[in-house]
Amino acid sequence: MTSWDRTTRQALPSSEVTHFHLLRHGRVECGGERRAYGHTDYPLSEQGKEQAEALIRHVIDRIPKPDGVLSSDLQRCGKIAERLADEWSVPLLSLPALREQYMGEWEGVSWSSLTGQDVAGVRDFWQNYDTAHPPGGESLGDLSHRIQTLMQEKAEMLRGRRWAIVTHIGVIRSLLCDLMGIPIGEALRFAPLPGTHTWVIKAEAGAVLQVMGERPMEMDGGPAEAARVEVDIQGHGRPPRLAFSGSAGTGKTTLAREVAGICDVPYIPEGMRARLENGLRLHGMSQENLAQLMWDLWREQREREEEAVRTHGGFVSDRSAVDFAAFWLTYRLHHGTQQTEAFFAETLGSLVKYDRVVVLPWGLLPLVADGVRASNTWVQRHYQATLEGLHQREVSDARLAWMPRLVGLNERVAWILDLLREPGSRGNR
Repeated sequence: MTSWDRTTRQALPSSEVTHFHLLRHGRVECGGERRAYGHTDYPLSEQGKEQAEALIRHVIDRIPKPDGVLSSDLQRCGKIAERLADEWSVPLLSLPALREQYMGEWEGVSWSSLTGQDVAGVRDFWQNYDTAHPPGGESLGDLSHRIQTLMQEKAEMLRGRRWAIVTHIGVIRSLLCDLMGIPIGEALRFAPLPGTHTWVIKAEAGAVLQVMGERPMEMDGGPAEAARVEVDIQGHGRPPRLAFSGSAGTGKTTLAREVAGICDVPYIPEGMRARLENGLRLHGMSQENLAQLMWDLWREQREREEEAVRTHGGFVSDRSAVDFAAFWLTYRLHHGTQQTEAFFAETLGSLVKYDRVVVLPWGLLPLVADGVRASNTWVQRHYQATLEGLHQREVSDARLAWMPRLVGLNERVAWILDLLREPGSRGNR
């Protein structure tokens, strides 16, 4: 009999408890390109096989023998489930309903091709992930409905027993939202990595999340070491080089500081704010002085980023190079054609240094009149529109990421770390 902690005992007074051990498959092999896939039956990569093996040994050694194993019928899950059922000598039920979110006409297509064909559709898909769907495919809300239907159909079989469920991140998110009574629009707060174990216990009074995203391959190094390992970009074995972008009031500073701390790299603040707080007044400055200020700010950030790479291997910046180009246009400095060409060549030419440029959504957080930045929402919206247009035009698909409309800091941090752990796109499932 498991000895529950006090909080769990209070939440689960019923003696009939159902245990769900949710196991996410390891990384997959999809030909070296970032692809949209859900039902496409890609196999595990070599790294994914190692993750799967570690996960199998971990759960066999640490959790009580379940009554059975449920699995997606796709091979990246099925092979793990077969091993577990054989080791435990329990029934295995392979269910197509436990497949990942179906990507419709996007299945198997590279994200760079999809973005080139329909950038607005791809952006909408990620910003409104609970309702938007690929052509002929499912939204996350559709997937959630599919999973809820399955759970209702199997309710009598599942109730009061212990089950291992081998499946995909979208399914795990849907199950957690359903069991915990959380709207599917908040599903991104859950971000279990490939090859991890999540444990939920359910009784008449409700559900308790007992374990979230347990990582057997990194447990010996402790959570801080695991975090550093997980944010290595595309297997380069180094910290990330990340820039956030957005108008005032989008939450860049708070998020950038938090992510920099987690990744153990320097946080590069925007230089303009420090100058404004020290008394700089932009109104009344000549165009010549304003242009020189933009050059100074840009070169100051560039030097700080270069120093961070030398000393720490990476950084998290409060601005991207594109922000400076957007400032140049917003402050109407583009009338000097030669100087504008030089400024754009230097700023936009440096975009290759970033692993990721993340554009934060406008209009979700209250814009506070702090005496430093413009509190006129239309001023900020104008800047944001300029910024978004430049990013869409100037930043390569491989580097650009549009954050969904998330508000909570924890949700935003989880989304960023998931982005860094899954190189290329959050569409890799």
